[in-house]
Amino acid sequence: MRKILGIVVFTCLMYSCSGIPKEKEVNVSNVEITGFIKDYVKVVDGSYKFTNNDDEAFITVKFELIANLNNEVCRKKHPEDIRINPISETGDIFDTDTYGFTTSRTETAKLKDLLNNGKLGDTKSISFKWQYFGLNSSYNIAKSMFIGATSFEIVDNTFNYCSELTEDDTHWDDMSENTKPSSAKESKNESNVNWDEALDECGKYVDSSYIKLIKKANTGDMTALAEYPDMLKNAQSLGNKLSNAKGTMTASQLKRYMEIQTKIASAME
Repeated sequence: MRKILGIVVFTCLMYSCSGIPKEKEVNVSNVEITGFIKDYVKVVDGSYKFTNNDDEAFITVKFELIANLNNEVCRKKHPEDIRINPISETGDIFDTDTYGFTTSRTETAKLKDLLNNGKLGDTKSISFKWQYFGLNSSYNIAKSMFIGATSFEIVDNTFNYCSELTEDDTHWDDMSENTKPSSAKESKNESNVNWDEALDECGKYVDSSYIKLIKKANTGDMTALAEYPDMLKNAQSLGNKLSNAKGTMTASQLKRYMEIQTKIASAME
């Protein structure tokens, strides 16, 4: 019974990845690119592979420089990534929303370097990651995508000519040394607060109720069975709170999230 209870809670808070393939290969040609970079780079035709490790999903794409730029390119401050949207055989886009395949700052910088310093025909392999692939809110779209994706599109909301951007629009990495902020601090915005509240409640439940219930079940205490319906209801409620938290977790919030996962997994052993 202990094992059954553990699996139920773990599934409600995270989701079981059963049924989602570990990889999906797609063969692409003439990939559509939207945004500033569409006139300057293309995706090299060929075979690419979406992969996942249950927690995160990945794909690496090769870009080729096809036209010289008229001026230096900078990154916008918000947003600061390039996105991939998987596409089905019928042309439907798998909408992974804010948790989809995006570039890190390092990978975005590699593409910026190709634009500013590359020669025609030069290529760069750029990695994209779906960081929150393992959230329960992503399960249905993740499963559908890893079964039905046949291509993808590239969306650029990041680059523009530096001369077209004001100081307020420009990412601080692209500013001169005289205009860079003295430090980059993590903002405590509404999205961060939503995640903090969800993680606080989830952590409190795991510490105060879930682990105690598992210990009861482990000793053969049959009262654990009577508490099962309430446990399931609470776990589902917490799963919904995690699903509905908006925005992206900060590094510290992601660390807390992983610690809660570890507690759940340890209690199931």
